Amino acid sequence: MRKINSIFVLLFVVINSFIISAQEESKITVSNLQNLPATQQNMTSMGFAGMLGGKYEDVIIAAGGANFPNGLPWKGGEKVWSDEIYVFENETWVKVSERLPQPIAYSASVSLKDGVLCIGGNNKESFSNRVLHMAYEADSKTVRITNYPNLPEPLAFSTAIVEDNYVYVVGGKNKDFTTNAFYRLNLNEKKQWEKLKDFPGAPRALHTIAVQETSHSKKIFVFGGRNEVSGKKSEALSSYLSYDLNNNVWTEEGDVEIDGNSRVLMGASAVSMGSMHILIYGGCDELIFDKLENIALEINNTENDSILDSLTERRDSLLNNHPGFSKEILSFNTITKQWFVYNESMSKLPVTALSFKDDEDFVIVSGEVSPGIRTPEVKRFRIDDQEHGFGILNYSVLILYLLISVLIGVYFSRKQKSTTDYFSGGGRIPWWASGLSVFGTLLSAITFMAIPAKAFVTDWSFFFLNIAAIIITPVIAYVFIPFFNKLKIKTAYEYLENRFNYLARAFGSLSFIIFQLGRIGIVLLLPSLAISIVTGIPVESCILIMGLLCVFYTTFGGIEAVIWTDVMQVFVLMGGSVLAIIWILVHTETPFGEMISFASEEDKFSMLNLEFNFSDSTFWVVLIGGLASAMVTQGTDQTIVQRYLTSSSIKDSRKTLYTNAVLTLPATIIFFGIGTLLFIFYTEMPNKLSPTISNNDSIFPWYIVKELPLGISGLLIAGIFSAAMSSISSSLNSVSTAYCNDFHLHFRPFITDKQLLKIARIATVLTGIFGVLFALWMANSNIKSLWDQFYRFLGLFTGGLGGMFLLGMLTKKANAIGTLSGLVVSALLTWYVSVYTNLNFLMYSFVGVVSCFGFGYIFSLVTKEKSQ
Repeated sequence: MRKINSIFVLLFVVINSFIISAQEESKITVSNLQNLPATQQNMTSMGFAGMLGGKYEDVIIAAGGANFPNGLPWKGGEKVWSDEIYVFENETWVKVSERLPQPIAYSASVSLKDGVLCIGGNNKESFSNRVLHMAYEADSKTVRITNYPNLPEPLAFSTAIVEDNYVYVVGGKNKDFTTNAFYRLNLNEKKQWEKLKDFPGAPRALHTIAVQETSHSKKIFVFGGRNEVSGKKSEALSSYLSYDLNNNVWTEEGDVEIDGNSRVLMGASAVSMGSMHILIYGGCDELIFDKLENIALEINNTENDSILDSLTERRDSLLNNHPGFSKEILSFNTITKQWFVYNESMSKLPVTALSFKDDEDFVIVSGEVSPGIRTPEVKRFRIDDQEHGFGILNYSVLILYLLISVLIGVYFSRKQKSTTDYFSGGGRIPWWASGLSVFGTLLSAITFMAIPAKAFVTDWSFFFLNIAAIIITPVIAYVFIPFFNKLKIKTAYEYLENRFNYLARAFGSLSFIIFQLGRIGIVLLLPSLAISIVTGIPVESCILIMGLLCVFYTTFGGIEAVIWTDVMQVFVLMGGSVLAIIWILVHTETPFGEMISFASEEDKFSMLNLEFNFSDSTFWVVLIGGLASAMVTQGTDQTIVQRYLTSSSIKDSRKTLYTNAVLTLPATIIFFGIGTLLFIFYTEMPNKLSPTISNNDSIFPWYIVKELPLGISGLLIAGIFSAAMSSISSSLNSVSTAYCNDFHLHFRPFITDKQLLKIARIATVLTGIFGVLFALWMANSNIKSLWDQFYRFLGLFTGGLGGMFLLGMLTKKANAIGTLSGLVVSALLTWYVSVYTNLNFLMYSFVGVVSCFGFGYIFSLVTKEKSQ
């Protein structure tokens, strides 16, 4: 009873200490930084349009620009260009003594690691092709200006962006006309600008640009602008383009369209947001601009004084009563290709402003708020809708669900009298429960979120990755399981010692343990990141809740607690997934038949890319790589093999395997189907998907929290917690099993079973603590790609391990020296393939299995050692 009370107290302390219920707030928080100072003392600051600069380390550099200090342009005021440089440091603007080489404005600016780059621009006399690099020297409080290679042609009103160590420049205007220019500069070499193929369609200036991920690649998007030729009527543009950075192809995407109406965007500011959105701040439309331009053309073409006076009066009236440029902030989803008005600013949003991303914020410096009128204001925009109130009912369901998981562990703790109970359940676990546990272990929280996300973003091309797990079932059932059951082993790696030697067993077990230690951390972190985005529960809280509770019930409840919590998790997740499908169908206006047609037109069901291309996720790559990976996972991974070993007969072990196979097909269809339905739902209602979602895996949890009824959404989020805990608990118990049987008993074979049980529990606790600390470290170090490298290098040996098992089971001539030599060569070959070739990562397991089997067999024939 003390144990139950203690864990109840621990649970409530953790939840109450770390869960912060987020309240609904305004979508965007706008904070005002200090205004740009006046150019001279005792004067009012006016601000500038077309300033150069950006963010560099902890300072903002803003230079140049143009304004009308002596009066409005239609009242005779002359446009003046500036060469002054301002630096924003420690929340204060300071004008430095250095000046630009010449007064200039309307350059394309980008922020680099070592300063800001300003490309082209114009002034009263000419258009420029100069490229200036500005860096702030904090010690001397000076700005150092150096020259980069000149553009091949002078351009102003162009845009630039940095991606993958290249600076791209798009469009712009010279003194006579607007261009379709497209250049890039390699920042590593800094030799000369490379002219790329011109972009299609109308020439553009005063457009805006951003780079964002799409379904299959990263693209540069170019929005709006205008095509202007001296002396002629300009063309305001509502269309937008994209440039695929993978295959270097331009695509005309269509018009910026909201509620059936096309939008012209001139002089706006754009920023990529999250993993699939672009936000566009403000911009000038064509309505008043078109009227003013028509009047200007008439004024230039008439000599009649009365008509001239009338036209001038009309022009001045329009300018004096101009409402200012757009206050709207538009959102574009690069996956669904849908537009919507995300928010509206309380004040005017300037055009031709200096704008840049500052961490997760967006800063707009000065700019033009209406024709001829500048603003000195500097604003910081922060998106605040990452977190939404999870609700008391949802929290209550979450707490109750977690308590049930704990109680399962407490209940089975009374039955853990020996290591047989702890590692294999004492023969008390029915085959169907073990089968559901295998299914639940493979259906981790990451999979529960990743498959719908994959189908939402791309298509069903990974469908056969799961089907491969079904196809490989007979191999596992008739090759691997008989060996494991006949030998009455406790770990998969014990077989390697029986067949080869202890070194093979130790190597296999150690690889598994190291891999699982990293896996625990990542399985804790990735769902926590997604859950935090949609619920507002801090990432650290999610990690601690899942990790500590999982360590508790696994330590005391053993494999029985692990399996029965898996069973509960499977019913919750699968039931909730079916409910989510029904809910989407009911709350989407499009009829089901039209949904299927629309998804087909968008290629969302594509799964049979039959090209013999092994660098992409083609059918052959997915199938072959999936078969190898599934064989390694289901045939050699202790977390799965241990489920087979809980059964007392080969027949029941096979039933466990078949249960997983039978459930995998409908589950795969369900989860891929959810992703496709979410694509349709958010295409129909784009405003319901937040631009702040920075992790595609958050899409399904976001839908769960925002669209499903209270209580149900809490149960499914609890199910995601449980799915993560299921995978972690499997790893904890399996690592404990592997350590005790493969290492501790080998070096201390005479300890009692009771002592070994104690060691097993200590190993479980230590493994869990390491995993929690690893996850917390990654979360606070902002390390998101570590798992890719970790999986990549440890994966070099998993395929080889599969080859080792096949060598032992399928051949009689394989020996220890030859097999281990083959494993080493296999690891080196797989490493070489992963580093120096474009082979798809799904093929690494296949390369490992085949190379280890082949080289191991050849080396065994050469060494001619007697097999054991």
